[in-house]
Amino acid sequence: MITQKDIARRLGVSQTLVSRALTGTAGDIGAAAATIRRIRAAAAELHYRPSAAALTLRGRPTRTLGVVIKDFDDPFFGHLIGELQALALCREYVLLLTGAGGKQELTMLLKHRLDGLLIVGSDFAPAGLEAFAHHRVPVVFIGNGTPVPGTCRVAMDEQRGLQNLVQHLKQLGHRAIGVLGNQASPTARRLPLLRSLLENEALPMRASWIVTSALTATEAGYRGMQQLLRLDAPKRPTAVIAMEDVLAQSALRAIFEAGLRAPQDISIAGIDDIPAAAMTIPALTTIRQPTQPLVQSAFELLTRPTGARKASNMVIPPKLIIRESCGRPTSELGNRKATP
Repeated sequence: MITQKDIARRLGVSQTLVSRALTGTAGDIGAAAATIRRIRAAAAELHYRPSAAALTLRGRPTRTLGVVIKDFDDPFFGHLIGELQALALCREYVLLLTGAGGKQELTMLLKHRLDGLLIVGSDFAPAGLEAFAHHRVPVVFIGNGTPVPGTCRVAMDEQRGLQNLVQHLKQLGHRAIGVLGNQASPTARRLPLLRSLLENEALPMRASWIVTSALTATEAGYRGMQQLLRLDAPKRPTAVIAMEDVLAQSALRAIFEAGLRAPQDISIAGIDDIPAAAMTIPALTTIRQPTQPLVQSAFELLTRPTGARKASNMVIPPKLIIRESCGRPTSELGNRKATP
């Protein structure tokens, strides 16, 4: 690994001068502009990169960010991590990733002098964050959740996304809209929003149209759709909103096994637009998480100069992705008015 000492030896100058030239302070001691340019050119030619350990000892930014992921198994987070990695590479930052195993995993990140910490996942605040506040490491959350004092948060505007989806289904002619969910945090957070929106649109919901369970998202979507399909056709919702795409994907399996088709017999929509949503048969109508804007906004908040950084919450509007899984209700299942 090339060091400042190597550059100094090659050019026949002092290591102190090399250090000042590379940090922009050589002019303060009267170094000639030509000498500064020569030092920087040599550093570029030799592919010099500052040592993180040396930067730590000097109290300078290490261009290293910690990232804590709520759930590595969730397909949505894979895409988000990819966006983070691409942006960090572009900005010449290094990412240190860990999971949500416990306080020990978070504390281990403090061994590195981080410039900031990203917490990725809604309704997720890992134990041990107070240690980062003590060390004055800025913390930014990506995802919805309860505000944490002294931190920033960027999240999708879920209410706007659900409103756009309800309006889309209503314009298609649906008046009977069901819900699939489980006991995970997305359902707990999104279901009350959806209830309120449907009431505002004069689309009250029957209790039998809301199916949630304590199962995993895959099982809950599959079993929940089976339960809805056991209702007599005139009493069955013509469209179903799943609280996550994974729920919607497994619901499509239940529709297929029942000898029915989406959207000809029943429409289904999801939330998040995970990568596989475009590859289901039929392709899934869904609310797309604004992954790139979320990552960019979080990155900007995290890397602001200390004096310009303030605790704040930012919501970013999502986009409704209209694909093949939603269509007009058929005459058989009815374009009917929902009744409580």
